[in-house]
Amino acid sequence: MAWHPLRNIGLKALALVLGTLIWFTVSGQQVERPIMDVPVVYVNKPDGFELTDQTPTVDIHVRGLDTQLRTAQPRDFEARVDLTGARQGTQEIPLRTDQITAPFGLEVRDIEPAVVMVLLEVSGAANLAVKPRVEGAPAAGFVVSETTVEPASVTVLGPARRISSVDAATTDRVSIEGATATVAETVNVGVPDAGLRLKQPTTARVVIKIEPAGERMFAAARVSVRNLGSGLHPEVDPAVVSVLLRGARSVLARLVTTSVVPYVDVTNLGPGRHEVPVVFDPIGTLTAVVRPATVTVNIR
Repeated sequence: MAWHPLRNIGLKALALVLGTLIWFTVSGQQVERPIMDVPVVYVNKPDGFELTDQTPTVDIHVRGLDTQLRTAQPRDFEARVDLTGARQGTQEIPLRTDQITAPFGLEVRDIEPAVVMVLLEVSGAANLAVKPRVEGAPAAGFVVSETTVEPASVTVLGPARRISSVDAATTDRVSIEGATATVAETVNVGVPDAGLRLKQPTTARVVIKIEPAGERMFAAARVSVRNLGSGLHPEVDPAVVSVLLRGARSVLARLVTTSVVPYVDVTNLGPGRHEVPVVFDPIGTLTAVVRPATVTVNIR
């Protein structure tokens, strides 16, 4: 049977027009639908304050063409909150539909919640020491003799109350596991509290000196007495103790006898006989074993 493309051309054209009209009618219908988790952007924060807590997102109801709304995403919208004139502390700020930016042709009809919460705190700043985060241990027979970091300190910004609770900035991990020689790395510096930040992004050069280990005995170190009350006189028995120091050989070799000073602290001790622990303050990275660990102090 022969094909006649022009047969009933009028009916075919009418069907095409009707189909097109139906498509435009359906696709052009105005509908309303919710858009969840629209981001809230806060602008014009007053100087001297930190925004430490806030409503992060809101839900909105939007009206527009069905075809446009079907492809709309939360990222296509933005709620803008002006903080001009905001004060310290927690406060609630009303949010209107005209504060929501939306694609052309879409109308924001409602917001949930209609009030956002913000918390403003007084800003602070502090210079904090940089503490390297060293993990692992050197190989057997080796020890850490010295650790240096450059820069030694950084400026930290954030809420004043949170800065006061942090005593140091830290670096990324530096491993010395199994090391037999000096380890040097350039690593990032950060702050343990996520609510704080560095004034400017910073890296630090961490140098960890690894040396052969050794030990040295100081067999007759005289015990001194500290914090004795006025007018009192002490007698220490035994008056000398042995101090075994362990650490880097080079450091041990430089020590002189007068630098090894064990002592007893008799703060608040009155007349009488007292068993008191012997204290030896660390010298660099050296460790100490004192024998005997306690002595008798007779205070008169």
